[in-house]
Parts: sequence; C-alpha cells; structure tokens
Amino acid sequence: MQKTPAHTDYTAPSLPVAAIRWLRAELRAARPVFLFFFCGFMLVLLIVKLALAQYAIEVTTVSRSLIGALVAAKVTLILDETALAHAFSRLPRIVPIAVKSVVYGLGVLLLGFAERLFDAYRHSPSFAAALSHAARQASLLRLLSVVLGITVVFIAYFIINEVSERMGPGALHELLFKAPPPAVTSRSRA
Repeated sequence: MQKTPAHTDYTAPSLPVAAIRWLRAELRAARPVFLFFFCGFMLVLLIVKLALAQYAIEVTTVSRSLIGALVAAKVTLILDETALAHAFSRLPRIVPIAVKSVVYGLGVLLLGFAERLFDAYRHSPSFAAALSHAARQASLLRLLSVVLGITVVFIAYFIINEVSERMGPGALHELLFKAPPPAVTSRSRA
C-alpha cells in the first residue's frame, strides 16, 4: 500500500500581511539605532537652541530630528551591509570610522543646503534665482554648527558600533545595562 504525503494547509500570507510583517521586522531592527540618533540629534538641537537663545532666534525642529533619526538609522543599517562597508574589513577600525563620518557629514551638509535651495526654489521664478537666494540667506555658521554636531553623533555611533562588533553580540549591552557581579574580596594571610 502506497502512502500519500500528509496534506498541509499552509498558504502564503497575503501581500498586505507580508508587507506589515516586513515593516514590523524592519522597525524592530532599526529601533535601537533610531533611538541613538534621535537622542543625539535632539542634543544637537538643544545645543543650537541654547546658543541662539541669546539672539532671540527661535529654533523648533523636533520633527526634523525625528525624521533625520529615522533616515540616519535606516541608511546606516543599509550601508553597513554593502560591499563598500566590507572593503574596510582589513583596515584598522579608525579608518572606516573616519571615512564614514566624513561621508555622512558631507551628506548632511549637502542635504542641509538642498533643503534651503528647495525652499528658495518654491518662492523664486527660476533655479538660478533660487540658488542665489539660498546662498545669500543661508546662515553658513548655523548650518556648519549643525553639521558638526550631527557628524559628532555619527562618530559616536560608528565607534560604539565597532566596539560592539569587537566585543560580540550583546556584550556591550550587558556591560552598560546590567549590574556588575559583586566584587570578590580576598583576605590577605598574616
């Protein structure tokens, strides 16, 4: 008598269900990185706000910090999986930290100027006029201070990431968030 394989009722999840599962997994993976960047960007915002308070210049960009942290978290997670990131694997760890920090800092600088250019373009008759207006109106020192602050946040992230990879999975979390074991005291013999 021939046996037939057992019938399974497995069906692939529908596209919306699969998309929701994928999004949930992506958010779960990006959560710690997002929280790090959000806290760092909020600190940069606070420093800029405190520095500009004496000039009565109001700075309220919490939403930019939130969106920036989401973008930074996802971009760093994606770029850490590229061939470019693996090209640094045989070099001293300071090299990828420095290169990534410079690249990300330049990216923030370009995005900051592009944002100002886009805003000027909405109110200008041509791209050339918008470019001229954005260059005249941009507070270069303010933009550079924000870029420097954000670059320092990226440097801190890349250093922590390298140390975490070197120590192994969960070791850095345990070091920072678990209580150390009680110290063992030794009695000297007299």
